[in-house]
Amino acid sequence: MSEYILQEFVLKRQCNASNVFLLRTSDPKRISQFINFVKTFDIFQRHRKLFYSVQTSEFLNLESNTPVSFASPETAFQMPGMVSFTPQQVLGQLREKPTLLIISYISEQRHANMVSDLLIAAAHDDACYRQKSTVAVFTADENLFNNVVRRFCYTIELDSVSPEERKALLERIKRELEQELQKELNLTINADVINAASGLTLHDTETAALESFVRFQDFKVEVFTEYKIKLLREMGLEYIEPKRGFESVGGYEYLKDYVKNRIVKVLRNPDLAEKFGIPIPKGILLYGMPGTGKTWFAKALAKEVGLPMVILDPSTFLRGVVGETEARVKQITALIESLAPIICFIDEFDQLTMSRQAVVSTDSGVSRRLTNMLLAWLGDENRKAFIVGATNYVRDVDPAFLRPGRLDEVIPVLYPDQRARRQILEVHTRIIRKVPLAKNVDLDEIARKTVFFTGAELEKLVIEAASLAMSSGAKTVSMKHFEKALESVEINIAERKRTLDRTIRELQSLENVNKLFLKKALEACSLEEFGVSTARVKGVVKK
Repeated sequence: MSEYILQEFVLKRQCNASNVFLLRTSDPKRISQFINFVKTFDIFQRHRKLFYSVQTSEFLNLESNTPVSFASPETAFQMPGMVSFTPQQVLGQLREKPTLLIISYISEQRHANMVSDLLIAAAHDDACYRQKSTVAVFTADENLFNNVVRRFCYTIELDSVSPEERKALLERIKRELEQELQKELNLTINADVINAASGLTLHDTETAALESFVRFQDFKVEVFTEYKIKLLREMGLEYIEPKRGFESVGGYEYLKDYVKNRIVKVLRNPDLAEKFGIPIPKGILLYGMPGTGKTWFAKALAKEVGLPMVILDPSTFLRGVVGETEARVKQITALIESLAPIICFIDEFDQLTMSRQAVVSTDSGVSRRLTNMLLAWLGDENRKAFIVGATNYVRDVDPAFLRPGRLDEVIPVLYPDQRARRQILEVHTRIIRKVPLAKNVDLDEIARKTVFFTGAELEKLVIEAASLAMSSGAKTVSMKHFEKALESVEINIAERKRTLDRTIRELQSLENVNKLFLKKALEACSLEEFGVSTARVKGVVKK
């Protein structure tokens, strides 16, 4: 436990009128650390030290390791899941003499409900204060307690693990292994290994270190990284190392050129960017219609920059977070940062960053707290992860997420024009997969017939044509197969035209959109091909 946290606890105990402290942590090792600390620290030498576990209902005197006796069950109130005692009886122990009561571990709402009356009673009890008696409550999340309890108590976060702590832990594990095996071990404990464990709790660090020793008889960087990736996967995040760059993105030359110059070049050459006073980009939001290849483009961007990627799918992420603790969100963002430099791709960005005005008030404030925590992370000037968001509904995103400093720009990804569609067909027949095309296949003609098709639909078209060819026993995929495949796809042209028109108007209304780039994108998109009147689109320069 860092010296700063211990000093904060001692200072607040000496200066704060509250007798109750909520110690937030998701690391069980913090509890044993704290107990060892208070046993030796001067300010608590005169204190009787008691420990109560809500999981086992044990109430112990830590100095003698014996149970604390209360009145008989006949005169005590029986709390569900607890031993027989009342808040008044515990308060009597705190008033009797200087006492430190450690309560562990509040991980569920029912645990918080069990002890809330005691905490409120003890927080500002004058007799407890005169004795300097203290209640230290370890909890996964202080928000498990209601507003009154939180206001009466003082909260300290314990989870941040310093490099010095990680080094000390690894050295302790080394000594214990040497003692167990009765021989000297040449285990690697250097800056690379210590940094590889960043983002992990002490408990997780110890687990990864022991696994590394069992597998390799050494502490290996890759094992700590694998452990973090495994934790991310359990929390609804996917870690990938993209294999294809912009060569796999058909068309969208305007978008690739812009991103290469404004993002890739800066991320690859930070010293050059610093010379020109250009800040390191923090993130972008890809906005466009469904199926236009935003996810595909994000993966290609990661390959171009040369960074791995973490994919955060809100539908999976929220299923694992809502109803649990916001502490988990902190652990996830800490893990992502510990893998930096990295690109964090957030699909369906609007689901995770919904406008606070649209949040339903019946979710006990979880959505609002989640939004605030994400805002704090994205707005952190020390954030190293580069965010790429993707959304089909930018109007649903809380405007606070679109401000510079959190995301640099909103970038349009529109329907591919004829030239782009031709290149996308080329990518899906010759680069991503090798499709045996007959000589009569005219990709230009197919591109002309697929106005308003998205990249995803063009990929589906290629697969459908290939399937028809294989089913018919043909050796190659002919134009006939593509024409038949086209008959299986129905596009609502009128609806897509309205969607494109609405998307352009929304892009023009957003402040965090480079208007010169938008104008170039619209010109490159060939609006006339899509039947969208340039006269109705404000600010579009006609060719």
